[in-house]
Amino acid sequence: MCDSFVALPPATINKTTIFAKSADCQINEAHALVHYPRRSHIPGEALRATHRVIPQAAETYEVIMSKSFWTWGAEIGVNEYGVSIGNEAVFTTLQKQETAEGLMVIDMLRIGLERGKSARAAVDAIVAVLEAFGQGGNCELTGNSHFDGSYLITDPNEAWILETAGRQWAARKLTDSVGSISNVLSIDKWDISSLTERHNWANSYTEEDIVPKIGSRERQACAYNGLAASRGNVSVKTFFNVLRQHDDGYDPATAPAHTNICLHAGPSEYRQWQACGAMVTEVGEQGIIAWATATSGNCVSIFKPLFLGIELPDTGPYPTEHYDPRSLWWKHELLHRRAMAGFDDVVPEIRRDFDALEDEFLAAAPSLMNGTAQEKKAFVEDCFRKAESATQAWIERLCADP
Repeated sequence: MCDSFVALPPATINKTTIFAKSADCQINEAHALVHYPRRSHIPGEALRATHRVIPQAAETYEVIMSKSFWTWGAEIGVNEYGVSIGNEAVFTTLQKQETAEGLMVIDMLRIGLERGKSARAAVDAIVAVLEAFGQGGNCELTGNSHFDGSYLITDPNEAWILETAGRQWAARKLTDSVGSISNVLSIDKWDISSLTERHNWANSYTEEDIVPKIGSRERQACAYNGLAASRGNVSVKTFFNVLRQHDDGYDPATAPAHTNICLHAGPSEYRQWQACGAMVTEVGEQGIIAWATATSGNCVSIFKPLFLGIELPDTGPYPTEHYDPRSLWWKHELLHRRAMAGFDDVVPEIRRDFDALEDEFLAAAPSLMNGTAQEKKAFVEDCFRKAESATQAWIERLCADP
């Protein structure tokens, strides 16, 4: 389960476009940060996605993405043109029509980033491969789960919501200054579509049995209301706070279905997912900056800055589903799981320490927007080092307690 949301310049304090997604996956489904430069491809080159092979584009754009370790596609990312995309699993009445292995929702997200110079161009890129190759295949690390996809796609000037059901699709341009999507179809009146006859898209294709069980509409409303309440003053920090939302009195051991944006797995039905990684992107006249946790549990994570045009910092060996303390994701996972055991007492203390670091990073980042590649690289590496040091200190403290 996931949540994506956006605030456009009328709503943001710096008149930038700010976008975010919390990616919720199975426990042990480690996430990795990846950076791919712009590339030209030879005619006839093939692209091996997660489950199938399709033709590669003549050119792919530079991207930074957060992804599950086992997939070709990504959960969220931004490209060199300031296009950001987040996707959601949606359950539709047409999702079982595809029998062959198609493209996964996350594969199409990456294709949109690598081929789209604008939000609308990314919509067109995703629609093209959807219609040509369909969507399908197992979408879970363990088990066997199939679903269709929706996407929130933004650029410096506008945002689009694209929703799919089988090989059918509908898209609408966002007319509000804030918007959010979750694990449910939401489009009633569309601007462009594969359909020839107009009708209420969401009502026609939503599989209603699953939606109430996973809190889709509650989370979508929570993200929207969290941004709307600060309309005109929305900042990157606002997005961090929304990504960490828990209901009052939240207890990770007894919480009901996923009605909170910051998800933690639990011992009940429909709680096998957790927030495995989150990213916020900010795009404006000064350039593009991404803020990524590269770790699970938004409420016990530190957002760290990333820039296009430079290499990613060292985060240890590429993660798998097996514990490896050398990997940033797995090292932090020890903190995450220990913290959940004493949620009410421990998490507020962790946040006080981690918020101080985040505020330091946020204050320094604007001066780096026009910096050299070397200056940006040094800043990013310093932020990751400080975050790792703070994480290690808390791991030692939590492991020392009986």
